[in-house]
Amino acid sequence: MAKKGLDTTTIIERFRSVTENPQGYAKSLQEKGKLVAGYLCTHVPEEILYAGGLVPVRILSSHESQAMTRSYIHETYCSFSHDCAYQGLSHKYDFLNLIVTSSSCIHMGEAFNVWVRFAGFEGKSFLIPFPHIIETKPAASFMEKSYGEFKQFIEKLTKKHITDDDIEKSIKVYNHTRRLLKQLWEFLRRENPPITGPDVSTVTLASQFMDKQECNELLEQLIKKLEAAPGKGKPGVRLMVSGGACDDMGIFNLIEELDYSASLIFVDSCTATRYFWFEVPESRPDKLMAIAEGYISRIPCPSKDNVPGTGEKKRFRFVQQFIEDFKPDGVVFLYQRFCSPQPMDIVALRPILDKLGVPSTDLELDTTVPVTQFRTQLEAFLETMKEEVPLG
Repeated sequence: MAKKGLDTTTIIERFRSVTENPQGYAKSLQEKGKLVAGYLCTHVPEEILYAGGLVPVRILSSHESQAMTRSYIHETYCSFSHDCAYQGLSHKYDFLNLIVTSSSCIHMGEAFNVWVRFAGFEGKSFLIPFPHIIETKPAASFMEKSYGEFKQFIEKLTKKHITDDDIEKSIKVYNHTRRLLKQLWEFLRRENPPITGPDVSTVTLASQFMDKQECNELLEQLIKKLEAAPGKGKPGVRLMVSGGACDDMGIFNLIEELDYSASLIFVDSCTATRYFWFEVPESRPDKLMAIAEGYISRIPCPSKDNVPGTGEKKRFRFVQQFIEDFKPDGVVFLYQRFCSPQPMDIVALRPILDKLGVPSTDLELDTTVPVTQFRTQLEAFLETMKEEVPLG
């Protein structure tokens, strides 16, 4: 349970400590007698795990350059999937009661297979079938059936029957987290926000590791403090980041440490706003269908994003809306090396940005961040904007 009356800095540092040592945080949950489930993809319905008495903890990368996984995953799979596989092979999470994922992209699916086949999780793992294209009529019923099988598996694992009340309570807890996180990001719409983009990103990342009860208590305190807090100075060039999984907070800090004054004001990724920018319908008689409809309504991953018959990308509507709401001066596309769906989206998004008059640049992620290269590229990008936006 979170302590009451903490100041803003202390609350943010608590969140930061979780992102810096997620294994230690997860172990602390077990020491309190809780079951802990690791998950590899945000398509996993955490509500079902939580209703079954397990605390979901997201498995992310450690950004350590290593070659161990090359014997298990093809070299042309993204570095993020290699690093997530490494978390299993290095036995940092042997204490987990369960590892679970959904059938999202091929790369992360293979990372899950490494955990199951080579990291000792064969008897405590579950793969949730997930439709390849979610904007279809059969998708919800398909997901409802998948979630029903998953629920039965959790009941067998925990020897506990999951009631509709359990699921409804879980849905409400998670929706509360989503609303609080959305409130937190809304501060960055201000011309002079009371919190920085990197700090908001850190809090959002920490929420993916934390017991939502503790997380919500800290978020409530933080938002209350920020509502009365002064701004942190003029933001300079407002930059939005859009792309794939990015759990290296050093990149976001770099944006605000350039020679020119710049501020991170929005992050469209599955480790940031795509994680929570949706809600699951509450008080519905069919709980699993409610969860299915909620997850269909979320901002889709590029690997799942196609509207049948039109070829339209649903995610593009959200990106355009975010640009209109948060008013960035420029967009930084951030994608994993060897991830095909992300750069393909960039090609299609650029004409949309051109119509909106928003310039962009792109950065390719690998296991570690090439700070000097990224700094040079970002500062050159800002140089090109100096006629339209005053540079500090």
